[in-house]
Amino acid sequence: RMLQWLIPTLVLGIAFVAGQAYEYTRLGFLPKDGVFAGVFFTLTGFHGAHVTGGVIFIAICFYRGLRGQFTANRHLAVEAASIYWHFVDVVWIGLFTTIYIIG
Repeated sequence: RMLQWLIPTLVLGIAFVAGQAYEYTRLGFLPKDGVFAGVFFTLTGFHGAHVTGGVIFIAICFYRGLRGQFTANRHLAVEAASIYWHFVDVVWIGLFTTIYIIG
């Protein structure tokens, strides 16, 4: 079941990064265009980098899972990837609220 849940997680993570890249091409402003633009690109860029890192981390866990390297008692890497991924999710809630709703 672990592998079944890692697949949609990978797909959604990749879709998020692709959507962010697409959004950057359509915004109409660049980081040099003022404080808001600079902060926007810095915060969302760092978040996108962390999502990319999470996708890589989860992809490694998926590969290792395919090779049978995890058991019910031996799964620390998957647990660490899960905690990291959820932290990145929670950060996105704050960023989204601050930048897209309040900003």
